[in-house]
Amino acid sequence: MWLVALLLCVGVGTAGWASADPVTSPDPTSTDGQAILKPALADLTTQLGKPAKLDVKTLNVSQGWAYVNGFIKAPDGQWIDYTGTPFEVGSHSKRYVALLRDGGQGWSLVTSRVGPSDVAWANWGEEYGAPAGVVPRT
Repeated sequence: MWLVALLLCVGVGTAGWASADPVTSPDPTSTDGQAILKPALADLTTQLGKPAKLDVKTLNVSQGWAYVNGFIKAPDGQWIDYTGTPFEVGSHSKRYVALLRDGGQGWSLVTSRVGPSDVAWANWGEEYGAPAGVVPRT
């Protein structure tokens, strides 16, 4: 009888862990990573008005949500030059961040920021309803 009680306590205590979808970090060069990054890269190129690459530093995925954070590079791998873009004037970082959602028909952009100089994404999880852990607070 004590064994049944012990197993029941262990089962109840770990039930939340088993049911939660963990945050994963797929390789950005994998098929899954590329599928997530495709709309983000299209958005980045559109906002810049010129070709760019993304040196992905963070790719978090859970429950159909993805967060991307990376450095913007020119096609030749050098740092992006904002000359001739809407980001030419002002103080902008070389960072790109995006929140994406897979609604069952592929990944789509929810929101993004090019060149944020602050932690623009800090409240995206709450604002857009992304699962805990997908969007970092810092």
